[in-house]
Amino acid sequence: MAKIEDQRILIWCNLEENLQKTIIDTVYLALKLEKEVCFFANYTHNKEHNRLSVQLSLYADMVRNDISNVKVSTLLLKGKLPYLMKELGEKYNAVLFCTGGKMTNNLLSAFYRSGFPFYFSGGKQKGESHFKKIIIPIDFRNSTKDSTLWGSYLGRFNHSEIVLLKANEKDSQQKKQVDAIVAFVKKFYGQFFFNFWIVDGKNSSWGIHKEAILQAGDYDLVIFTGSLNVTWLDRLIGPFEKRLVNLSEKPVLLINPQKEMYVLCT
Repeated sequence: MAKIEDQRILIWCNLEENLQKTIIDTVYLALKLEKEVCFFANYTHNKEHNRLSVQLSLYADMVRNDISNVKVSTLLLKGKLPYLMKELGEKYNAVLFCTGGKMTNNLLSAFYRSGFPFYFSGGKQKGESHFKKIIIPIDFRNSTKDSTLWGSYLGRFNHSEIVLLKANEKDSQQKKQVDAIVAFVKKFYGQFFFNFWIVDGKNSSWGIHKEAILQAGDYDLVIFTGSLNVTWLDRLIGPFEKRLVNLSEKPVLLINPQKEMYVLCT
């Protein structure tokens, strides 16, 4: 396992949309979580190499000059983004991927291949986020626990307040599963010293994520777990995580349940 100081939070610099905000948010997270900030880009044609290399160096120098107590690096890799995910996690110890744009098909494909969350800094919110108020929808899937794990990191190290929005299930088995996850999270969070609340949602597990997104105006961040299985309908209209990330007016931290998640060293 990587040492705490070896783990990197990546800022994807191929896309410049909301990049300034993404850099500010990422540096803030890196300071709170004691991680390295890594300005990352990928290329497929050699002619792109020099331009991107200069660009990454400029961003890195800017942060080094302004904030001396954060570790900063650059990383430029050849290849299409989705096919670099395994290398980013296993070789370069990435624990978070940050971007300022919408969830595109390219990012979606990369997300499904990653063992670390994706942070989308976009939406309509201006300025940096200090992640003080966080909402996490709780559905019947066991993978929801991965979202609450990241909530615990921010609660512990950023003193964030966490609201767990609990799905309202009519089906007895699914209600039992939701209740079991809530009981687990209450016990887990009870070990730490941060505030959290459990709020009853209006929707079932199938609609609780959108409910959280629509309430996001009152919060700094939404954390939720994406699709475990992608159906033919998802391929036709887009999976729910893509639609909701692009709908959200506030930043979103998206967890991939399809891969084993790299654990944050704390």
